[in-house]
Amino acid sequence: MSMESNRKRGDGSPSKAGAELVRLDAVALDEDDEILPDFEAEVDGRRVWVTAVLERTAVVEPAPGEPKVLVNRHRLFVDPRQLRVRHLASKEAARRGREAARQLRLQEHNPAA
Repeated sequence: MSMESNRKRGDGSPSKAGAELVRLDAVALDEDDEILPDFEAEVDGRRVWVTAVLERTAVVEPAPGEPKVLVNRHRLFVDPRQLRVRHLASKEAARRGREAARQLRLQEHNPAA
């Protein structure tokens, strides 16, 4: 599945009853992509709101005001058209920049003669 098909569409409508739902852990992403939170999903046939997506689990709110719970991603069914994806290249570039700055500081404090 391409990244474009994972992006949220502009219609803003909630998932329809006839929408094709897939397991969240089966949604294909590039290695440098992550799924952004705040979307509808189903767990055991019950609609929930996903507030965070982690590596193997997701934080869901079963209903407004109810305590949030962790659910394995393979138990969550989602409409992939409703997902928003963020590319993490900028995060990696920032890490490389911090590492380069750290190396520069080390060189300034310990000049090699």
